[in-house]
Amino acid sequence: MSKLRVAVVGVGHLGQHHARIAASSPNALLAFVVDPDPTRGPEIAAKFGAPWAASLDQVLAEVDAVQIAAPTGFHHALGLQVLRAGKHLLMEKPLAATLDEAVDLLRALAVARAAQPGIVAQVGHLERFNPAVTALRERGFKPRFLEAVRVSPFPARSMEVDVVMDVMIHDLDLLRALVGRPVVEVEAVGIPVLTPYADLVNARLKFEGGAFATVTASRVARKKERTLRAFGDKEYASLDFATQKLELLRLVMGPDGPEVHPETATIEEGEPLRLEIEAFHAACLGRGTDGVTWEEGQEAMHVADLVQKAVAKSLAELGRA
Repeated sequence: MSKLRVAVVGVGHLGQHHARIAASSPNALLAFVVDPDPTRGPEIAAKFGAPWAASLDQVLAEVDAVQIAAPTGFHHALGLQVLRAGKHLLMEKPLAATLDEAVDLLRALAVARAAQPGIVAQVGHLERFNPAVTALRERGFKPRFLEAVRVSPFPARSMEVDVVMDVMIHDLDLLRALVGRPVVEVEAVGIPVLTPYADLVNARLKFEGGAFATVTASRVARKKERTLRAFGDKEYASLDFATQKLELLRLVMGPDGPEVHPETATIEEGEPLRLEIEAFHAACLGRGTDGVTWEEGQEAMHVADLVQKAVAKSLAELGRA
């Protein structure tokens, strides 16, 4: 196979970028743009030189892989459809709308792989591909305490889910990857502000082995901030996702005693979404293994589910006060 034939499903705010990257990928051919909107679908398809289809069942037989960027509520049904056809699949985060749906997708993946062991199934947690995150992980940093903040003005989209599934799940996945241990305890508070769902959430996570993290996500802030601070044994890291900047402080023994050495890591900037999608294409062609697995995506959803339940409990207590 010279190039992977790809269908991009859903070309809204994020899906249009899936189409753009697939159209210019060295390993893929954008075979179809799939979107039920008879205006938006043909517009994006024409922009990137691909035919348009209103539904996935029209094109599944003609592609090797599918990138799903449709609204979260459609992930489960579309995912099952792709797996039954035996195609590779990149599902935008979160893996599904609910934890039960995510578990069901994993069962369907096991059935599909029993027939076709080579099926690649990944989840679009793109912050794993942020060059600053890659630089931090390559240094073998072992965090004991982490603080993640992801806030922005109201986006007027993704209003069918709360801020946990909308944006916090990025950090829940990343924190698990950095610590390398499962979450064993969650406390959280949150409130709805502009939607019926929690728009502002703060959570405290305890990991197996004793590491802790606090996570704040908001879509009602006045300005955008996406940062991570991590504290380890005699070391500290500050990461800015937007600027792809990583700063470190290390305590070392100098000639006159302990000294704090600052360092700004040298980072080759890149578009995380492009890096993620091209890694998926390479994996489908048997040329790599990078990517967030569905098992990892389901675990992120498990933690998100714990956060949502803790938020619901805090709101119930607030209502009784």
